[in-house]
Formats: sequence, structure tokens, C-alpha cells
Amino acid sequence: MSFHWKSEDSDMTDKDASAKMDKMKQKESEAAGKTGEPEDPRQLLTKASETDNYEDKLRLYDKALTLDPLYLDAWIQKGFALDRMGKSKEALVCYDRAQEIDPENPGIRCLKGFAFNNLKEFEKSIESYDEVLKVKPDDVFSLYQKGLALESLGRYGEAMKCYDRALEIDPTDVLIREKQTRLLELIYRKGTLTDSPDSGFN
Repeated sequence: MSFHWKSEDSDMTDKDASAKMDKMKQKESEAAGKTGEPEDPRQLLTKASETDNYEDKLRLYDKALTLDPLYLDAWIQKGFALDRMGKSKEALVCYDRAQEIDPENPGIRCLKGFAFNNLKEFEKSIESYDEVLKVKPDDVFSLYQKGLALESLGRYGEAMKCYDRALEIDPTDVLIREKQTRLLELIYRKGTLTDSPDSGFN
């Protein structure tokens, strides 16, 4: 006659063993950094592009930069996300780091100009766009953004020159044409450009 007996103690032992195994697996997973996310920095950036949540984006950019501190695109994307969140000073730190990695990249200077503009540091914004235009004189976006910064400083004649040049390069740009028209209306309402040091822009 065979006799099988299982006590409550043995049940508890099985449960304890199972729980311990689960904890061990969790620790191993955490140690390996396997939280259901890829470990390749490029895949992390791809994942970041798929979410609209900027906090999630930043977390993924930071993880990518932990894996590869010299990953240029991660610094640029992190800066862009911070700028969109209204954290333009923090964005500039990222752009400066990106510029250390790739000093000749005009796109980084362009993004810095945008961040300075958001901080209302218009002179620095203009300097950034001028740096871009030295190497890419036909960059319509930089001409337009430089025009906006000049307009914010009341330098309407210089701003108009930027818009004119941008439209010479791309006559189909509706946004710049509308901006140019609004600036002309502003100038006409004022009657003169005597308040501006460049009143003789025509």
C-alpha cells in the first residue's frame, strides 16, 4: 500500500521556492537592464519617435546616452524635446554637447538659434543663424528665423531683407510671404522706419 502525504508545510515550501525563483528572475532581468525595451541606442530613438509623451521620450534618450554617451542624434533629439517642453536652457546644454561631438554641423547651430529665440535672447539667436548662413547661405529656414529675431528687436529693415532673400530662394513659401506682408503692414502703420537704424532698406 502506497501512502502519499503532503503537508501544509510542503505547500508553503513550494510557494516560497516559486516566489524566490520569481525574485531571482526579476533581479537578473533588472541587472541586464531588460525592462521590455531594446538595448540598442538606435532602437531606443526609434521607440522615442513613436510616443507623443515628452517625459517618455526623455527617458529613452537618457537610456540611449547611457549606452552611448557620444550618440549625436540622441543629444539633438533630447535638446529638441526639452525645447518643446519650454526648457530651452536645458536644451542648449544638449546642443552644446552635440556641437562638441560634431562641431561642423549647421543643423545644431540652427536649433540653438531657435532655443535662443524662445528665451528671447534675440542677439544670440541672430548670431547662431549667421553661423549657419556662412556655410549655407541659401538656408530658407535660417533666413526666416533670423528675420523673426530681427523683427523682435524692431530691426524691420533687416528683417525684410531676410524675408526677401528667403522668397528669392523659394518663392512658393506661403508662410514667409504672409510674414513679409504682415511686416509691410506694420511698417506702413508706423509711417516710417526712423525708429530703426536701417530705415533705408529699399
